[in-house]
Amino acid sequence: LEQLVRSDEGRDRRQNAIIDIEGRTAAWTGQSTNDWAGHQCGIDYCAQGNILAGPEVVGAMVASFESSSGPLAERLMDALDAAQAAGGDARGMQSGAILVVAPRVRGAFHDRVVDIRVDDHQQPLAELRRILDLQRSGEMLREINPKLQAGDMAGAMESARAAVAKSPRNDNAYVALANVQLRMGDRDGAMNSLRRAVRLNLGRRTTLSRDGNFAEIHQDPDFLRLIG
Repeated sequence: LEQLVRSDEGRDRRQNAIIDIEGRTAAWTGQSTNDWAGHQCGIDYCAQGNILAGPEVVGAMVASFESSSGPLAERLMDALDAAQAAGGDARGMQSGAILVVAPRVRGAFHDRVVDIRVDDHQQPLAELRRILDLQRSGEMLREINPKLQAGDMAGAMESARAAVAKSPRNDNAYVALANVQLRMGDRDGAMNSLRRAVRLNLGRRTTLSRDGNFAEIHQDPDFLRLIG
């Protein structure tokens, strides 16, 4: 960090932070950085910002991160919400982003475990969380087919219901749930899930008519009414 700062002609207006693989941290806030500006670091994290409402914003991020557990992206999301609740950016809200990479980076697409951003929104943090929840819902959906192939119907149902709960406006989740319900003999439940999917996305009327997972009900009067 010292070398980085020393070689930077704009150091007085800059903020930098470095965290190494062992969780050690180093940070810099230039003396000409717009007030309020500062940072607070601990093992595995560094919270910093400028043009903030006050030092309590960084303090709220730290308190949230230190007291949380679970996936890193969700901990970062919670820290952003805590920062906003403490005053956030003095100019108001506009954008937000979360980037989480895998422990061993190989230069491949899947190195980025979470890479979401909102560039311009009246409620950027709410939108950021919605997108994160949508990604998590998609991850749960990808668990379903392997479980079906293994004959684990209960596990497939659990993943499908979890995907719906995580992102209630994800039409893909309702279609997946309907697939599992139909395989388990719950035709009425499957139709209810498909109705919800179509309400969320009218384009489903076209795709469902071609979906082989629902071939056994393609001529069902309720299904035909649903797809119009």
